[in-house]
Amino acid sequence: MDISAADHAAFSGRANRIDHAAANQLHYLGNYVRDISSNLTRMMENAHDWEHLPFVHPSSFAAIAPIETGTWGWRCKAALPNAGGEQLLELLVDEDRHYWATSVVSGSGQGIQIHTQASDNDGGGITVDVRFYLPQPPENEAQAAMILGYLQTQYTTLYDEDEALMRGRQEALDERKALRGSKAEKITDLGPEAALDRTVVHTAQLGNRRIAVRYQGNAWIAHAARCPHTLGPLDTVEPDMTGHITCPWHGYRFDLLSGAEEEERCGALALYRCAISPDRRLEVFEA
Repeated sequence: MDISAADHAAFSGRANRIDHAAANQLHYLGNYVRDISSNLTRMMENAHDWEHLPFVHPSSFAAIAPIETGTWGWRCKAALPNAGGEQLLELLVDEDRHYWATSVVSGSGQGIQIHTQASDNDGGGITVDVRFYLPQPPENEAQAAMILGYLQTQYTTLYDEDEALMRGRQEALDERKALRGSKAEKITDLGPEAALDRTVVHTAQLGNRRIAVRYQGNAWIAHAARCPHTLGPLDTVEPDMTGHITCPWHGYRFDLLSGAEEEERCGALALYRCAISPDRRLEVFEA
């Protein structure tokens, strides 16, 4: 997406912190509350993560590009799906309070603010209270109910998708921690090659890494099962016709011949060497 001077100007003079009192000047429409099987660390990480929006939430975002980012939050230009136009979005974070406020600065829904409070709950997870504010009151109760219903439905989907991402991220971090003490084996044996299904991805452990082994282009290939960016799952996606694999969390795209990410946004994907032993067993080695 192209970022224009007008896009930058739209954010000129805006503070990098939440004005909590400013919400009192808006019309409070209603809220959406739900429990999430995650933790506050993952939730705040998710709030800062603008990159995942079009990939994890395709029904709400078609594309996104950063204008400004920092520890305070982010300002981005987003394209809506189905040629729905563009928005300029701002998300400010109050880290200490586990609170963030999203503002539609321009585009569809201009002036809407969405304030979210996350907190620990007694079930071992977290609760989010998402509060919707409009710049002007709706014309009548029917319109108010329609707008609130739309937003609640949208945020149900958004948090279904975010919960899956956050749980996957935590599981990947826990897995990496558990594997750190593993013996640094240089080879792993997947068994008789003839018995391996060439239509599915096989996972295995090689030293302290989980790897994905697949039959691609008339040969067995192996690569890290986790994306080097934020540990997104690469064993659940298929390569494209050009021999690239795309992380489902952030759209980072890796060449399965070199491991390089096509835009050099992160380190290379680890690749491994496959060979068939004299007794016809598939073995995978450190490259």
